[in-house]
Amino acid sequence: MMSTISNRRNTGGIVKKVIWVTALWFAFVIVCASSVQAQTLEIEGYTVIRGGTGSLICLGRWVPSPEVGKPGFCEGQLADVSQLTAISTKQTADRLDQLLFVLAAIDQKLADNNVQIERLIEATVNTQASIDQQVGQVGELMYDTISTRVDALARRVLANDTFKKELEKLKQDILADLKKYYSRQEIKQ
Repeated sequence: MMSTISNRRNTGGIVKKVIWVTALWFAFVIVCASSVQAQTLEIEGYTVIRGGTGSLICLGRWVPSPEVGKPGFCEGQLADVSQLTAISTKQTADRLDQLLFVLAAIDQKLADNNVQIERLIEATVNTQASIDQQVGQVGELMYDTISTRVDALARRVLANDTFKKELEKLKQDILADLKKYYSRQEIKQ
């Protein structure tokens, strides 16, 4: 009877050990399968695969494995994160250099335009001064011409006081009109 009891204990112990090993095996499979799934991460359209040697990025399309516990595969190129960072940094630096070149060209063009604007302003000021001088000269010439001609009328025409007063009034009206039109430069009187 003792041997029967001891056989039952041994059989019960073996069954317990088999159940225990089976439970551990299922736990191991579940943990491994979830760790394989957790090794991939989707960031902004790229799949990051974490491995023992570091992280890789799938530059193509990531295809997960249909079998549980097995890793998927990348349809495209795999790149190391540090390599991808270096390439991205280089491209960013190149783009910044291009942007600085464009900005320098814009700055140069604006400087050239400023020089041209200064020249145009100077030419406009000189032209205006020349016009003012010519207007003044024309006004003086007309004033002198009218005064000289009125004064040069024959003495006998000017002998009549009424006629002389009318001519003087006409002279003053013409000269007053000249002052209105040529008021930029002072006309000699």
